[in-house]
Amino acid sequence: IAFINKMDRVGANFSNAVNSIDEQLSANPVAIQMPIGSEDQFEGLVDLVEMQELRFKDESWGLEFQREELSEALRPLAEEKRREMLERLSLYDDDLLEKIVEEKEIEKCDVIKVLRTATLDGQITPVLCGSAFKNKGVQQVIDAVINYLPSPLDIPPVEGDHPVTKKMVSRDASIADPMCALAFKVASDPFAGQMTFVRVYSGIFESGKTAYNPRNRKSERIGNLVKLHANKREDVKELGAGEIGAVVGMNLVTGDTLCPKEHQIVLERTQFPEPVIDQALEPKTKLDQDKLEEALKRLMQEDPSFRSRIDEETGQNIISGMGELHLEVVVDRLQREFGIECKAGTPRVAYRETITQAAETQSRVEQQFDGKEQFAFCKIRLEPLEAGRGFEFENFLSADQFPSMFAEALEQGIRDAMSNGVLAGFSLIDLKVSLVSGEYNEESSTEVAFTIAGVNALREGALKAKPNLLEPTMKIEVVTPVSFTGDVIGDLNARHGRIRGMDEQGGIQVVMAEAPLAEMFGYSTRLRSLSQGRASYTMHFSHYSSVSESTKKALTGGSVS
Repeated sequence: IAFINKMDRVGANFSNAVNSIDEQLSANPVAIQMPIGSEDQFEGLVDLVEMQELRFKDESWGLEFQREELSEALRPLAEEKRREMLERLSLYDDDLLEKIVEEKEIEKCDVIKVLRTATLDGQITPVLCGSAFKNKGVQQVIDAVINYLPSPLDIPPVEGDHPVTKKMVSRDASIADPMCALAFKVASDPFAGQMTFVRVYSGIFESGKTAYNPRNRKSERIGNLVKLHANKREDVKELGAGEIGAVVGMNLVTGDTLCPKEHQIVLERTQFPEPVIDQALEPKTKLDQDKLEEALKRLMQEDPSFRSRIDEETGQNIISGMGELHLEVVVDRLQREFGIECKAGTPRVAYRETITQAAETQSRVEQQFDGKEQFAFCKIRLEPLEAGRGFEFENFLSADQFPSMFAEALEQGIRDAMSNGVLAGFSLIDLKVSLVSGEYNEESSTEVAFTIAGVNALREGALKAKPNLLEPTMKIEVVTPVSFTGDVIGDLNARHGRIRGMDEQGGIQVVMAEAPLAEMFGYSTRLRSLSQGRASYTMHFSHYSSVSESTKKALTGGSVS
């Protein structure tokens, strides 16, 4: 559904907005309301379904309104607009068309039924109007959501995988099916602590009962449940299939599925891209260091695309996110919500390293630690993976040949070493490590020794496997008036961007491009100056690609050819 907002602002024109939806979006709009006046004369609206006036009381900021019979002044125009609405709807329902032809009375329920069916089929877009800032028309939008948009019963059963058998499992939106709920958002509440928003797909999610989390293979007691109504909360004992609420006091992360242990299911998790920009962060006083680390942990629980770590060399907190604005918001929240004043460094691109060919290497550790002789030996094979595959570890040795605890320690050492690459100290990504052979001594071999062997083996192997530096490439979409297209494209080319396509829509040019993130700092200011403030753009991470030779030399100090 569409809501034409700001009907009380200068230049507001409901008809033009509806026509624009039709011409530019091809969304087949059907106006089910009509504004009473516009700009500073906006007084209310006419409900074309019920043929009534809705007048809002200014002193209550639109929270209170009254329905009235149509005045004689408005009736002719309202009847014309209702006739247009019914003619559009009759294209999708034969019964309604028959009533119009036979000039029978058309009931409110008939109109709502056709509107709902056609909206659910994606054939029309109901259009409403109002002024959200003053709460005028907002209640009617919520009613339209209930009347015309799909309920949980209108969509197919939710599907997921069984965490053990990997077979597909489905759940109907019914309280009779086993309980299935998805944690889709984590929020830090200053009074209640961690609050997790959950959507219940089937069964009953009941406070005090136990729910199983397949991610960590643990059962946990369901805490207090609340339903959230804007700025109010309602304590409830249970949430049924199709309901949304929040649970307080459970240790969950975004994307967790909750279910009974005897009826396990894992719903599809949201895929969050890797952060592409880093920033150093320091508290203004040493007393705030512990508070800062605790606050960053809570922010990471809320936002899976945000990361924080401590730089081993400088001791600074390094925060990573999806862009400059993302990190600005984090720093602002630290001050506003947690009361921590921070000094933030200049944002920098989060480069990555990878390998370009396979290589084998071995590592032997024969040293004394804590007065005890330590021994470990391993031989590993490194192979590059496709972009975006991350890291894989494969153990070719059985538990009889090589104890699993040593293999796990070796893998942990390799993972630790990946956080600090061999070219310029950036994280290693997209590689597979296979444990080919290993030796241990029952008396002197320890997990610590194999962790060190893993670190050494990865660093030596990465140098043999022709390492390469990668930089984040961003997908950019610029929306600009046609007259500024040449300047916009010229500027993108100067930033080493590649134009992927262009599309003109009613005097507006949409330019699709890719460009290195390092070249896009300050782009919003430049775009405004190029287009007299009329162009806008969106940018998100696309993939990692090899850096230019000049960038490589700058990052490595010219030490690598």
